[in-house]
Amino acid sequence: MGRPNYPDDRQGRARVWSVGVGASLLIVLLLAGCASGTPAAPASPAAPTVSGDLAALLTSAQAALDSGNLSAAEQSYRAAVSRDPKSGQAQFGLGNTLVRLGKLAEAETAYKAALAADPGMMAAHANLGVTYYQMTQLSKAADEFTAALKLNPNDAATTYLLGAVRLQEKNLAEAEKLLLKARDLDPRLPEVYYGLGALYQLKGQKTEAIAAFEKFLEIGPGQDPQATENARNELKVLKGQ
Repeated sequence: MGRPNYPDDRQGRARVWSVGVGASLLIVLLLAGCASGTPAAPASPAAPTVSGDLAALLTSAQAALDSGNLSAAEQSYRAAVSRDPKSGQAQFGLGNTLVRLGKLAEAETAYKAALAADPGMMAAHANLGVTYYQMTQLSKAADEFTAALKLNPNDAATTYLLGAVRLQEKNLAEAEKLLLKARDLDPRLPEVYYGLGALYQLKGQKTEAIAAFEKFLEIGPGQDPQATENARNELKVLKGQ
């Protein structure tokens, strides 16, 4: 499955696509801080100054991650963590790398270490939530998304993420409330419309589901290829083609 590109992901947010409807949502993960040219994590006001050696390691690690060289990124981030285990930025970057390597349990540990170093790191809460989502630990995922939203209640992407959890839990009323809020906060966030399409399909609201899937396809480019294919297939079903 292809890795979607989010050139506008500057705020340290976790981004996921919902690419399935029915009883569950299949997601593809792109972690915050992985887009080219972005910092590894948003610094909190109390974040300590990074030393020269550590800064060089973090720069090297992020460059490797941006280029898709996950082995080199892991090596550099582990070296940075070894240099300063209390560096929230190093632990956060290591977590991002480990998730992309499929090492979810180790990523969980890294994100928790990042939050121990900097409890105000919203991106670490959000990405830990996505990690739990990938591990099908929905309750823990919801807790982390909720914690992230306490730090920034108006973050559209994280609002969407919490809505995706509620949809997976079949809490349709709460899912709709969150997805609509995410849409209002950022009308150009494509995955919100896929989530709404899935929601309305589950509720039997055919007209609304069609409109949501069509809006999802209209917004592109940047959608995950599987999400695009699934949206087109669902539209065919909904339209009786």
